[in-house]
Amino acid sequence: MFAKVHPPEDVQSGNTGSCHDLVRYLQKESGDGLSFFSHTEQEVSPEKVIGDIDANRSKLSANDAKFYMLSLNPSRSEQIHLIGREVGSLEELTPEERQAVFRKLERFTRSAMDEYAANFQRESVRSGGDLLYYAKIETQRSYSPTDEEVKKGMAKIGEVKPGLNLHVHVLVSRKSLDGKVKLSPAAKSAGNSWELEGRGTVRRGFSHENWKIRVQERFNEDFQYQAAEADCYVPPSVPDTVRNPDLKALLGQQQFTAANQIVAAMKGLGYGHEVRRGVHTFSKDGTSFQVAHKELKAFERPLSDAQMRSIAERFDLTRYEANPAGYHENGLQVRDISFSTYVKEGEEQQDKKLKEVAYKVVYDEQNRVTVSFATVRQYAYENKINLVKTEPTAEAVLSKVRNADLRRLLTEYRFTSANQIVVAMKEQGYEHQVRKGIHTFSSDAQRVSIRHKDLAKFADPKLEGAHMEDIIGRFNLYKYRQEGVSYRENGLKAQNISFKTYQKIPLEEVGEDTRVMAEEPENGVSGADGGSSAQPLDDGQKPRYVKVLKEVSYDVLFDEQTKTYVPISSIRKYAFENDIALIDRFKHAYAVRNDDLRACLENPEYRTVRQINKAMRERGYTVSRDESGNYTYTRGDTSFSIDRRDLLAFTGYAKDNAGRERQRSSRTAADRSVGILGGTVKQKLMNEILGDSFRTERMIAGKVKTAVSLAKNPANVKMMLVRQIGRFLNPFKEL
Repeated sequence: MFAKVHPPEDVQSGNTGSCHDLVRYLQKESGDGLSFFSHTEQEVSPEKVIGDIDANRSKLSANDAKFYMLSLNPSRSEQIHLIGREVGSLEELTPEERQAVFRKLERFTRSAMDEYAANFQRESVRSGGDLLYYAKIETQRSYSPTDEEVKKGMAKIGEVKPGLNLHVHVLVSRKSLDGKVKLSPAAKSAGNSWELEGRGTVRRGFSHENWKIRVQERFNEDFQYQAAEADCYVPPSVPDTVRNPDLKALLGQQQFTAANQIVAAMKGLGYGHEVRRGVHTFSKDGTSFQVAHKELKAFERPLSDAQMRSIAERFDLTRYEANPAGYHENGLQVRDISFSTYVKEGEEQQDKKLKEVAYKVVYDEQNRVTVSFATVRQYAYENKINLVKTEPTAEAVLSKVRNADLRRLLTEYRFTSANQIVVAMKEQGYEHQVRKGIHTFSSDAQRVSIRHKDLAKFADPKLEGAHMEDIIGRFNLYKYRQEGVSYRENGLKAQNISFKTYQKIPLEEVGEDTRVMAEEPENGVSGADGGSSAQPLDDGQKPRYVKVLKEVSYDVLFDEQTKTYVPISSIRKYAFENDIALIDRFKHAYAVRNDDLRACLENPEYRTVRQINKAMRERGYTVSRDESGNYTYTRGDTSFSIDRRDLLAFTGYAKDNAGRERQRSSRTAADRSVGILGGTVKQKLMNEILGDSFRTERMIAGKVKTAVSLAKNPANVKMMLVRQIGRFLNPFKEL
């Protein structure tokens, strides 16, 4: 298969004006199946072709090319493969066989135009559907003056050649289908890629070599054809004009995807280099030689799919980022390419300015090929190849963080979860967004992005026992309950952490107005405000659970002394597991605002609620109790209320005099609540209630429901168990 972009001189009347003459010329063959067709249409009239192509020329000057002519030319063996049997000419085929071959060629033409569009490497032009083109199948070829038969007098110019001569002509507009992008296969650059400061990866031009190779590969893929060497496009060999042995060896033994890579390779061999008016001059040891840039460009060869896949599968992005200058892994090296070139600037991009351009390439020692690093990353992205072979360490991640605020937080502060870092950055004045597991923080002049999994490397969910006990020794749970996030004391301050995340919810518990998702959130982040690409549930698809986007929040303590964030739920869990009282009558009673009640609590003679209430009555207070068991003390115009659980914590549940009443009471209440269950079910339920790392008291009820479901009883039995357990929830809340 030979694909060709024809020069303007091959086009009837040129390609800077109307395509009228070319369209009329291509009508020299007519018949069933030989009409114009597009990427989506068949049987297109010549008038429509002329009208559409001529109208799509916005912002093109009078001397600009308006369209281009391409041709797709299968070899005789490829034509026989399409036909399915050995024939000498199309006349031997039945009408049905001819139409079948034409339909195959139409399908292949659309595949070839997909490759034509992709070759430009534009974000807005990805397939043939983004192009404006019309194609026409032809079955005949005529002798030209360059044919050997004409030169020997065996045939005349214009006579029809015998045999199979199927081919396709394509008329493609210079502008994309939407008229927004100029697409020129005649650009001087050949699909080069490099990094420009402030513009990212820049790609320019059209690689003829790449397109020719990809067209052959698509034919082989579409029709399961084993191409013979004679059918394939053969890259040019080293011409005799290249006499320098080093350059000749490079061109003959290595493969380059851009001419500037050849120049860099010569520099690597110790040659000095200058370029002027498209002519490169290389000098070494007092001798010099010259070579035209277009001669070097002839050796630009794109990598095959197998070559690109081999490089992408061996490349380790983690190790490269840890040591960009010295990366040498798995037979791959990363090198720098630098050169001077003219870059268009200005609003109209008419002015050109000479700039120094640099980009990185990957050199494959095994296959001796050089390709731009940007191309490797793009290929890996498009083909879903993970370049991260090993996860980076926290030190490696930190070495790449350039933002001073984020770096200071990661080095000087201690976090127990990644979402705490996000909140800390917000407090620094940064706006936050997350998408597909990537957190982006932005302020007036700064912007930094980091993966959620990398951020999580700086969060240690467990503190050392001594560190935790030091915080507990300064923490007053009762005062925190009264003040909430306003709590400030002993170098500790309470803060609220809030974020959105997807939670698993049983399908039967989801309301009609709840946003239900059928699959995992795309970012896969727990505890991050991220989006999801999931689709709404189909009626026929009923999973056991669904994902629902919910606002989640919890309170943390920030220790100003050690710059540590720790959830209050973790403090309470640690205190429970280690038998530490978070509300102590002698240490924490100062937080009680009523002077008389505080005096009673500080008196060691009063050990029970009954004794305290009696003492308060003796001081002239009226004691009342509401339905929830909370106490209110009234004397005259003054009144003071205290939660029953807090009062119990100050008395019977609190651990004073080294007692273990609190622990005994808690476990006894828990045993009572699950006493109607037995065996392993009872143990599982106890583990759910007493051993779970719950965030808030409200979650206990949910954990109880989950534990009850383990019994796998009918629904009425489950509800009976929930009601029975609910009678004993108050002691659990204190835990």
